[in-house]
Amino acid sequence: MAEYIFIANDELVRAPNDEFIAEGLPSLSCGGISRDARAQLYSLVTGTFLEDALQMELLIIASDGKSPFVYELDELVVDSFTQKEEDDLGALVAQWRFTQDIEKLNVENNDISDFAFTLAHLCRTARNETDLGVFLLSDA
Repeated sequence: MAEYIFIANDELVRAPNDEFIAEGLPSLSCGGISRDARAQLYSLVTGTFLEDALQMELLIIASDGKSPFVYELDELVVDSFTQKEEDDLGALVAQWRFTQDIEKLNVENNDISDFAFTLAHLCRTARNETDLGVFLLSDA
């Protein structure tokens, strides 16, 4: 199962047409970091309960068998990542490393840090431009 977080024009993602091409958009491979593990990070970054963080990838396009699922990251997640300073985010990543969902995964510590810092960068980029959102593409 391949999953990518990407930023794109909100309208193009919500109403894709034949001209919409996902290639070349700023993106981040989830690299095996599961939905549950991402929710742990969202919980830490937003200060919300885990059960609420599990709902922060909002389904906007269901798979029709030919195209993948598309989710939009909740505004609270995007805004929270945007507001985190590098040192604060580093401390949150240190906590995230010791969550049960991350410990179960076979990922390197550098991969976890790179994921969180790149996601924060994508969120900042989306907030600095008009009409951009942060989305997750999943082929499963």
